[in-house]
Amino acid sequence: MKLQINKSARILGIFITAALLFHSCSKNTECTGEINVTLLATGAAVPNATVRIFVPSGGFYPCSGEQISEKILTTDASGKATFCLKLPATLNVAVTAGALTGTGVIATEVGKPVASPIKLQ
Repeated sequence: MKLQINKSARILGIFITAALLFHSCSKNTECTGEINVTLLATGAAVPNATVRIFVPSGGFYPCSGEQISEKILTTDASGKATFCLKLPATLNVAVTAGALTGTGVIATEVGKPVASPIKLQ
């Protein structure tokens, strides 16, 4: 009887160890970013601005697809545009709203939402 219990405990231990190893290999690497667009002169939010996030040489992986070199977003009513990446990346940001423009850089981090303010002038 004692031999049967020890054998069962060992088998259970092997399964638990294997489950933990496979779980640690499938870590979530998604990164979220937010671009906050405001007017330099007044600080007012800019809705419907066009936000272009891009990498000049290379690309990045949005959560929804394959590697791309740029993505175009539009700010919401509060002047924000959000995005999700499969892996961390440092992206250039170019924003336009009519004749107003602004630029910046955003570096995403795994598991940590990152925001970048862009002021238009």
